[in-house]
Amino acid sequence: MRKPRQLNVQQQNARTLRSLRETAEYWRTHPVPEALLRASQQRTVDLSKAVVIDLEIDYPGIQGMFGVLLTQNERFIEFEIDNGDSEPEVYEWRDVTDSQNLGKHNRGIGVGAGALAIQVLHALNT
Repeated sequence: MRKPRQLNVQQQNARTLRSLRETAEYWRTHPVPEALLRASQQRTVDLSKAVVIDLEIDYPGIQGMFGVLLTQNERFIEFEIDNGDSEPEVYEWRDVTDSQNLGKHNRGIGVGAGALAIQVLHALNT
């Protein structure tokens, strides 16, 4: 049986970029949950100019949603929100930009995932 060929750094970066772009484009063309929309508006995050990096909704064992946004100001926000019927209850809304890999020339991995997400943000906002 043949062992699958390992992707080189450029191919790995291209795969990550494609995945980030697909997620961001999906949430640009489909409505985000109302609770996330309201929580974002309350915190001056314009979802029409931000990108959703990750969004898990009603994951087993968790009521609500959690994920990561990249704001129009290039800030990465990790969030957890209860998507109840009334006002959304925000359990976490934390700036995690400092923990993102924003490097464009990382030895062995190429472009960091944070830098790739920012590329997607710029591409979708131009």
